Amino acid sequence: MRKVRHYVPCPLCQEPFDLFAAIWCEHLDEEPSKVCPSCRRCVCAHPAYREPNFWKEAPAAFQQRGFHRLFLYYL
Repeated sequence: MRKVRHYVPCPLCQEPFDLFAAIWCEHLDEEPSKVCPSCRRCVCAHPAYREPNFWKEAPAAFQQRGFHRLFLYYL
């Protein structure tokens, strides 16, 4: 089976990382985020993370990997 990858630039440091391979942050907020392996910060630190207009329902492929909603910077 082929490993699915989804590379995105970190919205905080701009370094690309595999969103599906990155670890989840340990914050117990309503929407956990991924931790960038380069800057080691979770994306929930981004100023737009709490803005409702920056979110959409996660596609099925993302839902299978634990995403309920999808932060638009993850696209």
